[in-house]
Amino acid sequence: MCGDYEFLSRMYGLSGASGCYPCLYCLAHHQNLVTPLSVRGQAPPRTFETICADHQHYIASGVDKKHAQHFYNCITEPIFNIPISQVCPPGLHITLGIFTKIYGLLEDECHTLDLELALYSRED
Repeated sequence: MCGDYEFLSRMYGLSGASGCYPCLYCLAHHQNLVTPLSVRGQAPPRTFETICADHQHYIASGVDKKHAQHFYNCITEPIFNIPISQVCPPGLHITLGIFTKIYGLLEDECHTLDLELALYSRED
């Protein structure tokens, strides 16, 4: 299965990117995702079975979205019975994110260069 992040999150019953456990592939807390993997270590994998079990615990607890984080943000039952290992990462969005970051760095450098050239031309 493949799709963008929002589609995949919905198909697997996750609350999405704003949840405390947004990753479809592991159970890393969103605050830990900014820490390099070499520092934070590998998070436990998320599987189709853990999603179903966490969702059942969520239902049994009374279905309060304020407490979804206690159930790894599994708020609805998965639509398809497809193992997570058969889900393709959203390549287009990953590529666009990398490109946007690099393009932003290029823009910043060009702006800095423009300022330096303007300062240099005033000195002449």
